[in-house]
Amino acid sequence: MHQLQQWARVRARTNCPLRRGAWYRVLSLTAGEAVLEVNGKPLPVPRPLLQVLPIRPRMWSVVPRLRGAVTPPASWGARYGVCPRCAARAPLHERQATMRCPGCSFAFLIAWSDSHWRVFELLSGSPATRAVAKARDAALKLLHRSAPRRSEV
Repeated sequence: MHQLQQWARVRARTNCPLRRGAWYRVLSLTAGEAVLEVNGKPLPVPRPLLQVLPIRPRMWSVVPRLRGAVTPPASWGARYGVCPRCAARAPLHERQATMRCPGCSFAFLIAWSDSHWRVFELLSGSPATRAVAKARDAALKLLHRSAPRRSEV
């Protein structure tokens, strides 16, 4: 049977060694810990620090800049975007709906709010396969409805 993949990112105002806004594949998940694939290697991360979804979102993450952060440049303002494909960072411009990544050249919608992803967040430590599949299917329907057509990007 095909095993469903799960994806995780660090919660917005968490300070840890992972790139905030970037999505990482979940290798294993318990109530207390997730093991993520980071640069091809497993990395255990405390579960409460993560947002876990049944799909890998294809939208720019909007990340609030941490107070006193050196990178990205202060000229980018209070928020910046993280590409869903390659995790490159880029400055955001208000009211922009889509953006092309300077790293991989792909264009994606910008997730100015992540409230729609919270609906599909896997809150339990090790969710039942049926629950993951149901959440994944619902998330994919939303994703396909909101995906820009090539002519819109």
